[in-house]
Amino acid sequence: MGFIEYTNITLKMILDSGIIEPGTFIYSSSQPEVTGTINRDGSITIPLKRQEKVFYSPSGAARAVVKLSVNGWTFWRLLINNEYKELSFLRELYSDALKGA
Repeated sequence: MGFIEYTNITLKMILDSGIIEPGTFIYSSSQPEVTGTINRDGSITIPLKRQEKVFYSPSGAARAVVKLSVNGWTFWRLLINNEYKELSFLRELYSDALKGA
């Protein structure tokens, strides 16, 4: 398989590879009380104003939280081995897995 740019790697691709499972929690970097859940289809569900809203990109979910255009791959964090990592770390893992294939 050829080189895939990070920007072309989606949460769905990462889920399908088995790197993470559906239901993985993500955490806002700016507001730790704001969390989200990664869904089976690669979307993200976050509770906003007492409602659960579904977003189809990390950046869309981040924008809904901070009301600014931000990079969702660096905005959201997840807990891996008791350490918070940016969501973009998953793209690195995916890319590394492809190189090893």
